[in-house]
Amino acid sequence: MSKQALYQKYRSANFEEVVGQEYIVQSIKNAVREHKVGHAYLFCGPRGTGKTTMARLLAKAVNCEHPEKAPCEECDNCKAANNGTHPDIIEINAANETHVEDIRDLIDRSKLAPMQGHHKVYIVDEVHQLSSAASSALLKTLEEPPENVIFVLATTDPQKLLPTIISRCQRFDFTKLRKDQIKDHLLDIAKKEDIYLDEEAAENIAVLCDGGMRDALSIMDQCASYTSDHITAEEVDHIYGLASVEEKINLIHSLHAGNLEDILTRIKKYEHQGIDFQKFTDGMIDILKDVVIYHSTKKDKLLKLISKEQAEKLSKTLSQKTCMHIIEKMFDSKDKFRIATSSASCFEVICLGLAIQPNTETVVVEKRVEVPSQQIESEYVVPTIKLKEPEKPVEQPQEIKVEQKPLEPIKTESSISSNELSGDEILTLLVQCQKAIKYEDDEKFNKIHSLFDMNSKKYTSLLEETRIVASGLDCVVLATDSKVLANRMNEPTMNQELY
Repeated sequence: MSKQALYQKYRSANFEEVVGQEYIVQSIKNAVREHKVGHAYLFCGPRGTGKTTMARLLAKAVNCEHPEKAPCEECDNCKAANNGTHPDIIEINAANETHVEDIRDLIDRSKLAPMQGHHKVYIVDEVHQLSSAASSALLKTLEEPPENVIFVLATTDPQKLLPTIISRCQRFDFTKLRKDQIKDHLLDIAKKEDIYLDEEAAENIAVLCDGGMRDALSIMDQCASYTSDHITAEEVDHIYGLASVEEKINLIHSLHAGNLEDILTRIKKYEHQGIDFQKFTDGMIDILKDVVIYHSTKKDKLLKLISKEQAEKLSKTLSQKTCMHIIEKMFDSKDKFRIATSSASCFEVICLGLAIQPNTETVVVEKRVEVPSQQIESEYVVPTIKLKEPEKPVEQPQEIKVEQKPLEPIKTESSISSNELSGDEILTLLVQCQKAIKYEDDEKFNKIHSLFDMNSKKYTSLLEETRIVASGLDCVVLATDSKVLANRMNEPTMNQELY
């Protein structure tokens, strides 16, 4: 016979057994007791934090025959809800029933009166996976809900829901459980199941589950099967590739001392043991955070991973600046684990970089601050801009010269039948060009379309498609992206007309 999983066996049967989520529990209890239950609820939060459990408790409580102590666990409705046979409590997994036809069928059935209890309760899990058409159909029902029907929507990703659906529900955000809450609950269940679980092992499991009680119970269940109900911290570390706090502290000391041989030896040992280097990195970050906090506060009650003695020893060796530098480097390197072919090699490179130059970053920052100030003092950007502005009024008498300047290079081309300048001729023109003259001509050339009369508009349109690339006392070199336009402007007749 198959064994019942711990997370199923110890699912909360009433509000008092729920771990954490205190304000949500109290709000639901008050609503049931005072008969102020809404028509739609949205439970959102990380996996394993009690969303579906709370939805089932709500469904059981609103149908309980003794609302003053709901759920009473004694009436027929409570017993049917516990057995999963209550006809008025319907659970739907939106991951499997995503189509609009499934939701329409749900809506049609919701219009029928309850068969046994006071309310029909529809629990829609993973509601964010509904199709757009199904979401729209559900929205219509939430806008005009049938009497005595309650919808409880559960999701890990509320951002994917329609805002109009969210606005029609009472929203409760489930948070990750604290490590001490998970640890105490695991120790309590271990006693009931006659499983030996030491406190350090419970702490390690609480770290592994990342705030999810279901994951914590699954991990303990797996460890109990492997160790024959005798769970120690060493066994948990071995199964899940974790390293002890002492190992992480020793590596931190080696990094600070720059002991490359010891670092490489340790990493090879970790690789042989099957250590998860991403979790190892997270553990080192948490230890260094504890050191930084202890440096500032000297309060051991704020420490999460290390003891007061360990914090004292590390704070004497490592400054806050060094700790923060290592933390930042390790945070930056976490993305590299995803693309690295070998996490051990990636971790090795990170550690070698920290051991060789542990404080390089502060030096670089100081240099970056000094260099710009010298550049700003040495460059005369503002005077060059101010020198150009007084020459702007010189427009009217010199506008005629703008057309005269291109004539001389064009006249040299009148003897060339192909309308193209040779490389030597172009080079001769460019040598005598000056940057200052080009700036002056650029300002005049940009306004050329407003200085011609109506009879010269055809020439203006041609010139507007060109740009000055060089300018001198005797010539102006124009450029265009169109070879056809260049040939046309180099024609002798066109030169004469422009002149």
